Amino acid sequence: MWLVECPSFWDQGLVRPLVTESGTVVLRCDSCAAVWPTLADFEEMEWVEPDEPDWLVGAGVHVRPGTFRWASRSDVEAAGLGSLKWRALP
Repeated sequence: MWLVECPSFWDQGLVRPLVTESGTVVLRCDSCAAVWPTLADFEEMEWVEPDEPDWLVGAGVHVRPGTFRWASRSDVEAAGLGSLKWRALP
């Protein structure tokens, strides 16, 4: 599932929900890997670009390769994001 096309002018990826190792749901572009820790961050265009070695998104939240997964409908509902207009992947 995805929310919108990546709003950055240099990319055409899809903004998708992601579940981190800590269980936090964040929004991430599936192409440029920009991460928005919260919906408010997305609305304000306040993204982070996690990088090696810690891949930190915020306090206790990281997107270290192999420690996260794309979110399901039940994940976004549990995170309070279920009312957003999610689109199905092609």
